[in-house]
Amino acid sequence: MNDNTVNALIIFVDVRGFTKWASQTDVFPFIDEFGQSFQKILTDEFKYPDFFQKNLGDGALLIQELIEKTNSSFLEKTIANTIKSIYDVENKFKRLCENTSLSNGCKVNLNLGWGITKGHIKKTDSDYIGSEVNKGARLCSIARPCGIVIDKDDFQVLPKKFKGFDVKFYHQTRNLKGITDTVDVWVTKEIANQFLTRENIKLTPEVHVAGTCFKNENGVLKVLLAKRSNTRKLYPNLYEGCGGQLSNNETFVTGVARHYKLEFGLDVEVFEHMHKFYYIQQPNEPIIPGIRFLCKYIEGNPLSENHSEFNWLSLDEIKRIPEEKFIPELKKDFLECFDLFEKNVV
Repeated sequence: MNDNTVNALIIFVDVRGFTKWASQTDVFPFIDEFGQSFQKILTDEFKYPDFFQKNLGDGALLIQELIEKTNSSFLEKTIANTIKSIYDVENKFKRLCENTSLSNGCKVNLNLGWGITKGHIKKTDSDYIGSEVNKGARLCSIARPCGIVIDKDDFQVLPKKFKGFDVKFYHQTRNLKGITDTVDVWVTKEIANQFLTRENIKLTPEVHVAGTCFKNENGVLKVLLAKRSNTRKLYPNLYEGCGGQLSNNETFVTGVARHYKLEFGLDVEVFEHMHKFYYIQQPNEPIIPGIRFLCKYIEGNPLSENHSEFNWLSLDEIKRIPEEKFIPELKKDFLECFDLFEKNVV
C-alpha cells in the first residue's frame, strides 16, 4: 500500500435547515458568528491532532487516521467514542441555537445530520480524498431530517448501551446516489421513521410465524404441546406450539411448514385462511410481530433439542394446565383453536 494511503474513520456532519434559515433577512448579521461557533464546537470535541477538520459551508468533514490494528474490539470502542462525541456536539449545538435565538430574537430550528464510515483513503498535503470519503458524504445526505447514519459493514457491532445518554440504532438497507450497490446502515430513530418508497429503502424487521397443530387420535381431537427447555433465553420452561423467525423470500405458510419440519421433524398441512396475529415484546427490545396458523398433522414423531417434552393433549387436558405454564396468552389461543379446527377442518 502507498505511503500516502491511510486507514481512517470518516465523519461528515451537516446543519439541517441552515440554507432556509440563513435566507431570512433578520438572520444575516450574525450568520458568520453562528457558523464560527459551530465549527469551534466541532474542534473542541474532535480535537486536533487526533482529528483533521475541513469546514464545508454549514458542515464539516472530520478524519481520524486509525493507527492501531482494526479488530472488532477496537472498532466497537472507536464507534462508541465517536457517538459519545456526537452526543456532546449535539448538546452544545442545541445550546448554541437556544442562545442565538434569545440574543437575536429569532427562531433557530436547526439540527445536525451525521454520516460515518471507515476505509482506506489517500492523504494529500492538505486534504483526504477517495471513494470512502464520497461514501461518507452520501451517508450524511440521507441523515434526514437529522440523526446519525453509520456504515454497517464497517461497524458491524454497536455498543448495547452508552454511558450517560440513550440512543437506539436500527438496521436498514439503502440506495445511495452515485453508488451502484445497496448499502447496509445503522440509523437513528429520526431517520428510520422517514417515509421512503420501496425502491429507496428495504427495512429488515424481524417477523415470526407459528403454528397450532392438531390430529385426530382414535376419535379424540388433540393438539401438540411442546415445552421449551430451561436453557432458552426467551420463555424457558413454558409451553408453546411451534414457530420462529420468517426467512427471506419465504411465504408465511412455507415458513410455518419449515419450522415444523426442521424443529420438530414433522410434516404438517398449514391452513392459510385460518390465522391470528400476535406479537412478542420484551423489556428494552423491539416488538416482534407474528402470525399463528392452524395446522393439521400429517406424519412424523416430534423431537427437538430445544424442547424438554412433547405431548398430544385433548381439550380437557389443556384446560387443566395452569395458564402461567404457557407463553403469555397462548393457552387462550389453544382453547380457541379447538373450536376453530372442529368447525372448519374435522
